[in-house]
Amino acid sequence: MPRYRSLCWIFGLLLLAGCSSEPVKKPLPPPAKTTRPLINPLPAAEPLKSSGLTDNQDNQHLLAAETKVQAGDYSAAHTQLDLVHYASLSAEQRSKFNLLAAEVSLSMADFSRALSQLEMIRPKLLNNAEQINYFQSLAFAHALAGNILPSINARIRLGYLLSNLQQQQDNRATILDILTGLSLDTLSMPPADAEELGGWMALAKIVKQRGQSGFDFNQQLLDWQQAYRQHAANNAEFIGNYLHKSTNLVANPTPAAAMIAVLLPASGNYAAAGKAIKDGILAAQRQAAVNSPQLPLRFYDSEQGDIGTIYRQAVADGASQIIGPLVKEQIQNLAEQIELSVPVLALNHVENLNRNNLYQFGLSPIDEAGQLSLKAHQDGGQTAMILVPNSGQGQRIGHYLTSAWQSQGGIVLGVQSYDPKQHDIANILNGFANSTPAENTAKPVQTLFLSASPELARELAPALKNHPELTVYAMPGIYSGRPNPVQDMELGKINFCDIPWFFGDLYSGPLSQLSQQGVWQSLPDTQLRLLALGMDAYNVLGQLNQLATTPYNGATGHLSLNAENRLTRKLVCAQFKAGLPVASGFVE
Repeated sequence: MPRYRSLCWIFGLLLLAGCSSEPVKKPLPPPAKTTRPLINPLPAAEPLKSSGLTDNQDNQHLLAAETKVQAGDYSAAHTQLDLVHYASLSAEQRSKFNLLAAEVSLSMADFSRALSQLEMIRPKLLNNAEQINYFQSLAFAHALAGNILPSINARIRLGYLLSNLQQQQDNRATILDILTGLSLDTLSMPPADAEELGGWMALAKIVKQRGQSGFDFNQQLLDWQQAYRQHAANNAEFIGNYLHKSTNLVANPTPAAAMIAVLLPASGNYAAAGKAIKDGILAAQRQAAVNSPQLPLRFYDSEQGDIGTIYRQAVADGASQIIGPLVKEQIQNLAEQIELSVPVLALNHVENLNRNNLYQFGLSPIDEAGQLSLKAHQDGGQTAMILVPNSGQGQRIGHYLTSAWQSQGGIVLGVQSYDPKQHDIANILNGFANSTPAENTAKPVQTLFLSASPELARELAPALKNHPELTVYAMPGIYSGRPNPVQDMELGKINFCDIPWFFGDLYSGPLSQLSQQGVWQSLPDTQLRLLALGMDAYNVLGQLNQLATTPYNGATGHLSLNAENRLTRKLVCAQFKAGLPVASGFVE
């Protein structure tokens, strides 16, 4: 593992622990289905049945939970563990139970709960493979909690259990990577009762000073080897390979303070939206950190001062990439004030704004109107009416729908607005539809484009039954993002196009809506799409240069980069059936 990546990873874990919300204590929420949260892949634990435990019902649930954990299905493992009668378990079974429970907690990055569960384990009651999982989980949990030295101690114990030479070397390299990220003062004060840890810290201190003027590295290393003859790291092959890799990194070093800056509103009118996006970014970082080291995140409140000043501060603090800002005016001001030396992924779209190193990614209604119009055209639509709220946003959506429909060769019969506060949308629809010239209603398909909330759409549904000639295509706001078959039963005539994240059969895995249930359940409906936006923003940040030729299959759509450096989205189209949205696929 390259030194600088491990260093960034551990600082990322420290920052992540500081930014996360307080862990949920009970009941334990449904955990995410994800890959094993281990730094280096290791053999799976041996089945419980091999230990000679009694073949009883509790043991069967433990076996089932272990199988689910090994398959990465932590939600199912949680269900099986809930069925176990903990009080009736033997000491050995309790240790196995708590190990599985800790792995479930770590799949959710709940390090506090995981550490509590790991403390109840007697490692000697576990078989060798389970002890490997135990110490690796312990190291990971302490790292998430910011407990560096306890995490290292767990890796030291892990090293005694590994039989594979490459795994041993990888574990040693990880220990040294993490320790060399500490200050020289910290490395100079090893715990008096931890001789092996002291040897690691002394070696890390020597490696950290390598290349410094006046520092005799070779002599210091020789002295260390003489002082720690039996130390696990005192292996010529390991030290040689480690130093060789470190030397190869010198030509293109990454600054020790390198990080990703996130400029989001943490106060003011947009604070709630900023928090939802932040939650999505953190969820994506947690998942990415399971598989490889990640740069740390640093959050800046974009409402606390001039956005240009905040940008300069982030760059001075070591930002190599920037996510945000969110507010359109701030994006405009940033582009006008600053020559952007560091790439910026703005989380909104300002029309006719094109600057070097500025990428714009938001839940733009331009994409939504275009996809909806394309779907209606593919379904045979030729003429259309447009019904939108009488607000500034409603007027923009009406303009986008008109332009998109006409670009498909369609005819717009009229654009009508309604007042959402008056609840008169059904009356306006009846008057609007009845005023349509008869010669136009004879077209094969007559389309109604609608922008409305779920509540207003439910009010409109009875009126639509009086107009069987209309096929309704709604903007994404028609769906709350949470299945509600009772209230949405009447929306069966309405088509809409929305983000893939809402459809588990099209967007699955550890960041799916089901897997992230514990993250989004407390959010208002209006913020669910922002959570998905945050996930995608983090995941595409390192792929911006490739998006022009290689689309990214994200939570908010199939993402591509256009000539104006704006990320465009292909959406999933669906129709309500028996009150549930059923996807028909992506619009192509």
